[in-house]
Formats: sequence, structure tokens, C-alpha cells
Amino acid sequence: MNKRAARSLVLGSLLSVFIAVPVPAGAVEYQLFLLAMTAEGQPVVDLQADEVVIDHAGDECSIKSLQLDSDPMKIALLVDNSDSSSQSVNSLRDGLQSFLETLPAQHEIGLFTISGQARRLEDFTTDRVALGEQVARIFPDSGSGTLLRDGLVETWKRRFSDDDSWPVFVTVAYNGLEASRSVQDREFNEFINELRARAATVHAVLVAARSGRGATSLVQTEILTYLTDATGGNYSAIAAATALPNVLAELATSVGEQYEVIKDRYRVVFECDDDQPTQIRASVNRQPAVGVSLFPDRRTEP
Repeated sequence: MNKRAARSLVLGSLLSVFIAVPVPAGAVEYQLFLLAMTAEGQPVVDLQADEVVIDHAGDECSIKSLQLDSDPMKIALLVDNSDSSSQSVNSLRDGLQSFLETLPAQHEIGLFTISGQARRLEDFTTDRVALGEQVARIFPDSGSGTLLRDGLVETWKRRFSDDDSWPVFVTVAYNGLEASRSVQDREFNEFINELRARAATVHAVLVAARSGRGATSLVQTEILTYLTDATGGNYSAIAAATALPNVLAELATSVGEQYEVIKDRYRVVFECDDDQPTQIRASVNRQPAVGVSLFPDRRTEP
């Protein structure tokens, strides 16, 4: 898909039921996620674009692409190894290992640290052994703060491409000093819009110490709660890093289950004659009849 951002629809529902769409100022392309089911409740995984009809107020829209959403996820694992992690680095490593061991093997993971500067420790790979070796080499960056905004935006721009069908962030952070310097508000807002347009997902675990070293900022909380809510991701705040092994194993399980729920949906990119459509419906021209559900993004529920 080209760089004209495909806009996300708001709510999906059953065949022939209209769904509301936000006014996408100046947008050309839109997107939705479509699930087609047989009368027996089995997913239809061989749809062709010419079988799908997207309709706005009685006028048929033009489908630009229809792709089954079954490619593995590409997950950027961002790790806060700032000064805030200095008293809990063993729990941090154990938690990351639990995530690697629990996440289903077909999904690629890239490992990055985000203190001092954003560093790539291991490029995207399914090799859990190589990733685990790099996790064991994570040490606290003494005297540093967290580059949360800088790390997210830099990883997005440099490590993901338009060809990546399912971009994901998993961020493990502490609520210490947020020291980002490069990314200003406008650029960060553009980053958020791009996440939505690409139906990317952000998951986060925040070690939210209430006192002592690292408990100096609520910025991470605000950023991560907003991003996870906006993209349909999971957010957990824990009081002690000793919980990281269990919490990250649970997150890996949840992320894998989300994929299994969503992998039979189609990502549909389309254009309508009206640049500001307010209602959209979808149907499938196939016999026996096929039921259709629509979703705005990759959330498991509408």
C-alpha cells in the first residue's frame, strides 16, 4: 500500500448492517477488516476481491486490495534498560526470556534497548536462541533516562516498512525519567496516526515503582496507556519487577491468542466516490451464502 494513509473504520457488524465512519479529512483510501463465515461457522479463507462488495449509501466503492491477514506478526521488543532498571535487571532478563519462550515460534521478534540511545541488539528473527543470548547481555545504562518516544519513533521509521503486514510493539518500561529529545509533539502525533493507518498494535508493561529510584515520571504511563488504547493492545502496570516473568509470559500468551482469533480476517483497502463517507456496508457474492462481520482494526472484539 502506498503512503497515503488508509483510514480505519469505527465499528464492524453483521452482513448488510451499516457501520459508522469518522470523517477522514482529505483521505483517499480507507480500510477495514472483514471476516467471512460459512453457515456452519467456518471461516472462508479463499475470497477474491471481485467477490466482495463494499457499499456506501448505495454506491459501490472500489476495492484496492484484499489480503488475508494470516502473515506472522513482526514484533519490536523495546526494553528500558535505563538507570531505573539497575536494581531489577535479573527480573527484567527473566521476564524477557519468558516472553521469548512463550510466544508462538512463527512470529519474528527484534530486540531493542531504549536508554542513552535506541540500540538494536538483534534484528527481526524467529531464532529464539539468538534473541535469548542478547537478552542475557542486557545491562543497566547507568545514569541514563528512558528514550521512550525517541525509541518508538526511530524503531518505527528505521525497522518497519510498508510491506510489513502486521507491525507490533511490545514495550517493557520503568516510570523513571523520560529523556527523549529528538521527537517533538507533531512528529509523535504523526507516528500515532501512522500506527492507526497501518493497524499496528502496541502492547506495554510498565514497572511503576511508587517510591525510590525511578519513580519520578508519569510520562511513560500517559504515553503507553494512550498507545495501547488507541491500537487495541494490552497494558499492564506492576509495582515490582519481580512480577515480570509471569506478566510477560501472560502477555506472550495473549498476543498469540489474538493472532489466532484475527488471522482469518481480510484486510480490505478501498476508495469511495464520496471523499467523506459516513456509512459503509459489505457483502460477499458467493453461493452458498457467506456471512460477513466488519472490524475497524485488529482488536478481537468490535
